[in-house]
Parts: sequence; structure tokens; C-alpha cells
Amino acid sequence: MTEQDLALIAAWSDHSRLWKDNTWVYPVISRRAGGLSVGINLNPDHKCSFSCAYCQSGPQDGHESVPVDVAGVERELRQFLAFYECGEFSKCQFFGNIPEDKKIIRDICLSGDGESTIVKEFPEVCKVMKKIQGEFRTKYPQNHPSGLGNFKLRLITNASRLGNDNVENALRHLLETDGEIWAKIDAGTEDWYKRINRSSVKFQTILDNLEKVIKLYPICIQTMQCSLQGDAPSVEEVEQYIDNLERFYNAAPQNFVEVQLYTVIRQTMTPDVLPLPKEFLENTARKIKARIPVQVRTF
Repeated sequence: MTEQDLALIAAWSDHSRLWKDNTWVYPVISRRAGGLSVGINLNPDHKCSFSCAYCQSGPQDGHESVPVDVAGVERELRQFLAFYECGEFSKCQFFGNIPEDKKIIRDICLSGDGESTIVKEFPEVCKVMKKIQGEFRTKYPQNHPSGLGNFKLRLITNASRLGNDNVENALRHLLETDGEIWAKIDAGTEDWYKRINRSSVKFQTILDNLEKVIKLYPICIQTMQCSLQGDAPSVEEVEQYIDNLERFYNAAPQNFVEVQLYTVIRQTMTPDVLPLPKEFLENTARKIKARIPVQVRTF
């Protein structure tokens, strides 16, 4: 492997939310986004509506509550984009050896140590993101090699609050210009959902929220397939998971962007969660494509 290959693998494996002295904004090289993703972490206190067995953020307990400073989010976001714009990011330590085509900015993404939509300042942050995106799209042509003229706005979410009125109003700002929701659904049944996502939110609520929102906005489904306490998802579990995907597709085929299947790559919160072989994911992908004409990517 070349030095660039090793640097890229290291970057894919390290999605730290720590960047300089920032509280809210951090850069990652994202396999799924296909380049640089500028993350916004609204949950440095780890507050979440799920407690996923495979979470790499660590436990929710024991963290001091951190109120969201919307002005601070905007300041850090502008500072990072200026750092990127002047070319310094491309040369900085850790990211310096990564191939240039993997350092093109692809999105600004709400993704952190918890669930962004549970934060009351979520709508204001969405407005800030939309304002900044508009400024850069005015300043740069769409095909500018930096990506500053056409980066997307994305929300990575567990879908637990997508049915909330305030969240829905915020999404209008976030997704007005070529934006996307990347929503997780890791289960086909309530039983596996309770084991892997460990949430008090009913699984049916998650399914209903996704069916409702996909009628309005583009959605990518993200799915973790892993071994939990020695158990992998059963054949029946996978079939019911695909039933759920088919339900979303039938609701709005034009808004079903893709399915992203992945397994454990970083340290998880609990030790009894292990990756599944690539063949397991590829088999699931074949089953999905046999029933639904959607793009499926495995990672």
C-alpha cells in the first residue's frame, strides 16, 4: 500500500469529533459521502434518543449538559470553511497525505455524539447552514474543483423525531437546495430493534416517520449489520427489514436515494458487538435489489 492509501484508511477509521479548539464543527473523510464531510455535532453531551449497542461515542451518562450556542456553531463553521477555502486544510497534519480527490468538500452534515433533532436549537442551526450554503453557491460556480459551489446539506438521524412539527419545519430550510436525509434503520422487527438500538421510541414510530417524510424529501437509508452477543440478523429478520424498505420505496420511489449497508469498523460502546463478513452484507444487498430497484452500497 502507498502512503496515501494508509492515510486514507486511517482517516476512514477515525471520525473524531475533536478539531482544534472547536466544540461544534469537525472535519472527517467520509467513505459514504465520497470525500470531505464537515460535521456539526449538536450533542457533545452525548444526549440521544437511542442507545445503540454499536455506538462509538460512548455512554450517555456522566456528561455535563452543553447548551447549543447557535452563534458559536456559525462562527466555527465559517472559520473552518475559510481555512478550507484558503488551502490550508489540504496541507494540515493528519489530512495532508490523503489523496486530493478525497479532500473535496461534499457536504455539511448534522452528525454528532447523539441525535441532532432532539436539540431545541436544531431549527436555527438548519437556517444557518442554509444561509452559508447559499453564500458559497453564489460565490463559486457549481463545477469548482474545491466543491465549495455545490456541497450538499445533510442530516444523519435515527428518525425518532422526524414526525415532530418543529423538526419538519426545520427540514424545509435544510433540504430546500438539493439536501438529503440519511436515516438509520437497523432492524426488520421490534425484537432486533430493541436489542441493537435500545430505545424507548417504538419501532413502529420510526417506520411511520420514515414513510411520512420520504414522501416529502430525498432519503438515504443507512443500516448497520453486525454480530451482537454472537447473533447475526437471521434470514427472517433480513426479510422483514427488506419488507420495511419496500414500504418506503412504494411510498415515494422518486425520493428513495439509496441503501448504505455497513458493518463495524471503529471501537464500539459494548465489547460484544463484532463486524460481519463482507459476504453477509453483499448477500443482503442482492436480496434488496432483487425486490426493489434501488442503489445499494456496501462498506
